[in-house]
Amino acid sequence: MSQSSRAVLALIPDMMFGTRVRDVLQQLGYTPLVFETTAAAQAALQPDLALVILDLRGPIDATAAFVAQIKAFDATLPVLAFGSHVDVARQQAARQAGCDRVVANSKFSSDLPLLVEALARSER
Repeated sequence: MSQSSRAVLALIPDMMFGTRVRDVLQQLGYTPLVFETTAAAQAALQPDLALVILDLRGPIDATAAFVAQIKAFDATLPVLAFGSHVDVARQQAARQAGCDRVVANSKFSSDLPLLVEALARSER
């Protein structure tokens, strides 16, 4: 599978921010699968994803359950989560749920290309 056809799944409830993430992923050569609801993102889980990106603004229980579903689907699939830097409890819960990397919103926004390239798994 070529990088241009590798997909990154993103759960981002904010449609405007989701559009920005979609654009960055496309510029990096990934196929962006960006969804606003957990249900839609869950339905889009597929083999050979390069990365999953999660916005931590939603209910943490639902986020943790989704991370558990992702890891049960494919334990090697990297998960990048981002959220408010002051919401330490939510960030800790995301780590405990199995997210591979949890960053503050500001770092996610400023370093998105670097984060994706560092975490996205290469072709298998």
